[in-house]
Amino acid sequence: MTQDRHSPFAELAMPRFHRSFGDLLSVQALITPFTEYLIKGTFENIMWFGRTKHDYENFERTARSAYHFLEQGSHIRHKAVAQKFALIIDRVILAINSSGEAGSEAKKVPEDDADTRIKQYLEYYKVMYEGLLPLICAPVVYAFGISKNVQDKAFIPKSDGKIRLHALNKMEKLLVYKDNRLAIGLNSHVRNAYAHEDYKILDDAQVELRDRSWGPEIWSLDQLIELCDKLWINALGITCALALYDINNRKIVAERGWVSSINLPKLRRKEIKTVIDINSNELGFYLKDCSGLPNKLSLTLSTKPKGIDQPSELYLGYENHTELFMIPTWYEEKRVIDQLIIMLHRLIPYFNSQSKVSIKVISWDDKSLGVLATDFSTVIGLQLTDFNPETVENIRHLFKVDTLADCITFVEKKDNPIYVGSKPVTPKE
Repeated sequence: MTQDRHSPFAELAMPRFHRSFGDLLSVQALITPFTEYLIKGTFENIMWFGRTKHDYENFERTARSAYHFLEQGSHIRHKAVAQKFALIIDRVILAINSSGEAGSEAKKVPEDDADTRIKQYLEYYKVMYEGLLPLICAPVVYAFGISKNVQDKAFIPKSDGKIRLHALNKMEKLLVYKDNRLAIGLNSHVRNAYAHEDYKILDDAQVELRDRSWGPEIWSLDQLIELCDKLWINALGITCALALYDINNRKIVAERGWVSSINLPKLRRKEIKTVIDINSNELGFYLKDCSGLPNKLSLTLSTKPKGIDQPSELYLGYENHTELFMIPTWYEEKRVIDQLIIMLHRLIPYFNSQSKVSIKVISWDDKSLGVLATDFSTVIGLQLTDFNPETVENIRHLFKVDTLADCITFVEKKDNPIYVGSKPVTPKE
């Protein structure tokens, strides 16, 4: 779920989220940077090229259904549901990333290598089935059990916060309508056949699957790809429901002290670098070099030149239509030191307080502008509540090295995308 800083989908994520789910946001809604990151990653995946209107509708229906279960349970035992939610939310991004990477590996396999593609898609399915779904379904299933006054222990997450997926089958018997959207794409037999190595790859892009008393069944590669895609789209819908629940409940939970503060997920070096890249780009810099992770931080950043203040066009191509958006864009002049202080505050959760920081800044045309050197304990001790130039100027003497003077960079600003219209794609002859 780590986003490409140039991805157009990240720009459209929040407007699309509000357009789809704005009616579910409460007066207590609070969108934190963590939740925004989760939403952007989720929407980038569901809005990817090749998706259809039907895919998005399925995603939205699952999100609404899962959120409905969460809210129903919370109306009865709000604290209990919030605590189960808190057990898993800081691991969701990592689980989504693992599944996304497994999917990318499967898609990279050449189309003429059917045997390898089958094995990679079976692995992709197993990663989602074992690592992602038990995590994201846990608070939803638990809330559903509370709303139905179910005493079955299958509806109670394990000590690690995950749920056993056979609880989804038990939900079917308790639903008013026999359509458990949490279970779309789930097939325990396919997962078991691969996990227990009870499968045999055949000619003509097919595989024979067995699971104890089930099978043998012959599946084509296309059927397997379709199953993986259904599960992935549904998982994104459930993840969106978790984001909605977080937005509507985080402020209440914090005020009542029901759980300890929800931490940002523990990230690997590659993911921390992505977080730094995203933040530096947003604040007016290009990331040229990043080293020393995770114990210290050494950066080389380049400032950005001023661009042209004008709307930019964004086209999204889907399977059967394209959409055009106009994005109002302009550039604001900012002092480098002010932007760096903001960035360091955003990075505090990812580093030890004793971690050293050294940031070299160069201009967009490769001229040296200066260096900022400090440590995160100093940044934490500043306890800044605003980052205006006057406030920052008063604390600059606390840094070990600061030779940046009043050099500037330009920050690209964008307003919400304006939907212009769509047109059908003409099939190629």
